[in-house]
Amino acid sequence: MIKYIFSSFLVFTSIITQAQKPIENWSGLLNAGGQKIELRLHLIQNADKSYTSNWDVPAQKAKGIPSSITEFANNQLSIEVKMIGASYTGTLNSTGDKMEGTWAQSGMNFPLNLEPLKEGEAEKVVLKPQTPKPPFSYEPIDLLYEGTVTKLTYGATLTCPKDNDKHPLVILITGSGRQDRDETIFDHKPFAVIADYLTNKGFVVLRVDDRGAGKSTGDFSKSTTADFALDVEEHIRYAKTLSMVDTNKIGLIGHSEGGLIAPMVAARNKSVAFIVLMAGPGIEITELMGIQNEMVLKSAGISQAAVDAYVPLYKRLMKTIISIDDKQVAIKKANELVEDWYQKTNKDFVKLTTNIGSKDDINKFATAMAETLSTNWWKYFAAYNPGPALQQLKCPVLAINGSADIQVPAVASLKGIETALKKGGNKHFVTKQFEGLNHLFQKCTKCTVPEYGELETTIEPEVLDYMGNWLTATINK
Repeated sequence: MIKYIFSSFLVFTSIITQAQKPIENWSGLLNAGGQKIELRLHLIQNADKSYTSNWDVPAQKAKGIPSSITEFANNQLSIEVKMIGASYTGTLNSTGDKMEGTWAQSGMNFPLNLEPLKEGEAEKVVLKPQTPKPPFSYEPIDLLYEGTVTKLTYGATLTCPKDNDKHPLVILITGSGRQDRDETIFDHKPFAVIADYLTNKGFVVLRVDDRGAGKSTGDFSKSTTADFALDVEEHIRYAKTLSMVDTNKIGLIGHSEGGLIAPMVAARNKSVAFIVLMAGPGIEITELMGIQNEMVLKSAGISQAAVDAYVPLYKRLMKTIISIDDKQVAIKKANELVEDWYQKTNKDFVKLTTNIGSKDDINKFATAMAETLSTNWWKYFAAYNPGPALQQLKCPVLAINGSADIQVPAVASLKGIETALKKGGNKHFVTKQFEGLNHLFQKCTKCTVPEYGELETTIEPEVLDYMGNWLTATINK
């Protein structure tokens, strides 16, 4: 998934913290755009009477997500989770059995009321029947190999037909955030599903843990999209050494941020014979983020008037912060911009979109935004324009999107990709919008991020068939 500030608010990295016995275990349903997802808070009192805390998201199998700041006094709870730009504020009632509060994250806020967690409470399990299970009709091989330029070790799975022939190869490129080789999210394993489908159609498929994930080495937190492109080139180098690979038919399939990376690599690496962009951005990221924030906020029930008041501030903050190298200067400038906006904007709209209820909240919001956008990944990503790389592509391209995707809006992205390819003179491309499908290419009803985990389907079969038929036709030309 692409790592956008707002739409990734429930996409947590599972982090196990040092075991401590919490004095309070709480559970609540985050009401986000008509969808509800359970969050669990573990509140821990230390020997010096201070507090620490961590969070679980059962639907995502994420446990022990650490809070950076926890303050609890006079029945008022205030928590910050800097690693995801989130915060929680709540008030404990007089009987001590309910916490009424708000979950806020980088510009959006949602009601989150907590009650004591019942021991042994069962977690809802949604089956994912498309996840491949053995026995397989092909050969899955787990690999470890070293990059010649990056010097990183990569953990991967190669799936190949059970014969001695050479086959076309597809390398899968994950979306944003530190992903495993299956691009696992909400118990879905999209890349395992794609690999299974394509290998049964005669392709060799390589899927790889991101740097710092699974069995791959490297520091993900200090890396950018450009670094991930270098990783893909290492995968190509390694694949060329494999006896079952037809080195003239090596292609890339990138999902979300992977849809940015695939053109970056293909534009400069002649070994890439074809690419597939699954929900890949096709317009400048700042513009795409503006559209995305509008769609996500509206999906959360925020009025159009409030959205229209907020989005210009967001875009201005993004452009300003990523242009400043000194984080403290960026924080100061962000505070100035938010203060000016606060003074001029309807206070109901301010509260709805930013959770700023008074001048005292301005610094909290502006600082969280500046710290997030000042990371290496965000500074590179937010400044990126996919157009130039797309214009350089000479290989066949398939670009697909779901019409209900609120993370990478289909109409704008597909149009941007088509315009850039035409400008570069590429005549071997197809763009396709699938009606009613979301960012993971699932048929959705509410079409919000939390719904991903509530759906049994990982990828609609029509998408797999369309992609597989295009790939087969392309390699046989």
